[in-house]
This record gives sequence, structure tokens and C-alpha cells, in this order.
Amino acid sequence: MTAHALGDVCSRLSSGKGIPAAQIKATGSYPVMGGNGLRGYAEHFNFEGDCAIIGRQGAACGNVRFFSGKAYMTEHAVVACANKGHDTHYLAYLLSTMDLGRLSAQSAQPGLSVKTLARQIIDLPSLGVQQCVVELLGKLDSKIALNQQTNDCLAA
Repeated sequence: MTAHALGDVCSRLSSGKGIPAAQIKATGSYPVMGGNGLRGYAEHFNFEGDCAIIGRQGAACGNVRFFSGKAYMTEHAVVACANKGHDTHYLAYLLSTMDLGRLSAQSAQPGLSVKTLARQIIDLPSLGVQQCVVELLGKLDSKIALNQQTNDCLAA
């Protein structure tokens, strides 16, 4: 394991962009992702690829989820993409264990700054180990999702 500052292992670590509420619809071509997850859909995107989405503002700031595809990332989401030597999905799993909400500025509206996130020290194994962990955890995530679907069907 090697210690790194988060900002040093990311090819991108930045907030998304604002989008007028009128452009967010119940259906559309691309998901609009905010700090707390899906906000709706839009007809254009400002991100394509794999990333960890970190909630930047509000009570749920510091929440982390993995995203893959095309989406519009709002200003309430920090987008973290690992550089070539690291796995973005592994990074999302790792960040989700770090209680990033503890880093929020203490105010009426909790918030995380990209600058604070970039300074966080993380320990990363080799890329091969990262990929093995992602494969294993991905299988567990798939099984959990399947069990949830089964439970939902049984409850209906």
C-alpha cells in the first residue's frame, strides 16, 4: 500500500456545473446527478466515463457513489476520476468508507470543498489488487441488488 493525496491520484476532482431547474425533467436522455443522487433527466450531458460522485452540500454531504456512462453532473456533486495508474471504481469503494461528511464546513448548510478533499491521504494497493477488489465487491453488489429485487417482488 502506498499513501497518496486524493488530488494526486485523480485526473479530475472538481464540482459539476449548475443547470436550470426548467431543464431537469422526469424523463430524458441523460441522468442529472446531484450530490444526493439522481435529480431527474436532461437532454444534454457534461460528463462521460467512470467516476466517484461525492455529495458536496447538504445533510448528506460526503456520500459517495460510483457512476459509469453519460450524465449531467450538477454543482452539488464532486466528480472524482482516477488517473491511469488507479481504478475509479476502487476509488469510489474506498472513499465510501472514509466518512467524508466529517470534513464538511460547520455552518447552517454543511459543505465539502474540493480543496479539502484533494488533501485527504488515502492508501492504495497496486492496480492489480484494486481491480481484484472491484471484481469481488461488484459480485457482492450484484447479489445484493438481485436479493433486493426478489424482496420487492415478494412484498408486492
